[in-house]
Amino acid sequence: MQGPARDDAFARFYGATAAPIRAYILRHCRDRDSVDDLLQITYVKFLGSRMARTPEAPEARAYLYRIASNVITDHGRGLQRRRKIEDPDREARFAASVPGLPREESLALRAALRSLSEREQKMLWLLYGAGFSHKEVANIMGVRTASVRVLAFRARRKLADRMDAGRPDSKAAQ
Repeated sequence: MQGPARDDAFARFYGATAAPIRAYILRHCRDRDSVDDLLQITYVKFLGSRMARTPEAPEARAYLYRIASNVITDHGRGLQRRRKIEDPDREARFAASVPGLPREESLALRAALRSLSEREQKMLWLLYGAGFSHKEVANIMGVRTASVRVLAFRARRKLADRMDAGRPDSKAAQ
């Protein structure tokens, strides 16, 4: 596909994916000021790939998420090198409520999620936030499908344990 038809296909692809990809980057990027830059880098890398020739292909969306994951990881590594002292109030400033949950539970959920590894957070987000299948998450994260099932199970259990530990009426909190 070349010329205007390719441009139209990419415009449709961008229109359908930009908001979810931006939300994914926003959720996993610790540098909120760089979200739009990282979004742009993600699409530039996508356009430089062979997948850009067929953006209407079902696997194009998963490939875009894989690129975004790599861009986020690379950016995070750069931040770690530059940032020597962490701002202690940063998390409180960016703590947003989870719709449908009281603020206390929402903050507890966000704290429990932050206690998971970056890989576990991304996996849970891709499965439940973005709605990808186990097979698609495996392709995005570069692991086997069976590994996604096991790792997601462990991450959900760890998240539940951390949420239970934070409740005043739980045995772990006593």
